This record gives sequence, C-alpha cells and structure tokens, in this order.
Amino acid sequence: MKVGDLVNNTHALDRSGLGLIVEVERDATKRTPSCEYKVQWINPPPGCPSTSWNSAAWLEIVNEGR
Repeated sequence: MKVGDLVNNTHALDRSGLGLIVEVERDATKRTPSCEYKVQWINPPPGCPSTSWNSAAWLEIVNEGR
C-alpha cells in the first residue's frame, strides 16, 4: 500500500469505512505499534477520529479494475 491508495477498513471494532492513505511510516518509534499506515477517513462516524494509524491486516485496497 502507498500514499493515495483508497482503502476499506476491515477491522470489526473500527466503525470507519473508506479512506485514503495519507502517510506511511516504517519507523515504529514514530507511530502506533504495528500500524504503519495513516488513513484519512472519507466519512467517519460521529465520535470517530478523522484520521487513524492502521495495520495492513485491517485494510484492503479498493481497486476499480478488479
């Protein structure tokens, strides 16, 4: 995954849906552990943050060509 990818959240405890990857941080000292992708959520539910750090295991790339 890379900056600009449209992703769908697959984590059952996170209510956010679609978002864009806005930052990738490989250095674990600069981000949430195990979460190297910062996502800007397109329409976050009330009470949820507009951005969050996520693991690749919780995201799937949305690709129109599939």
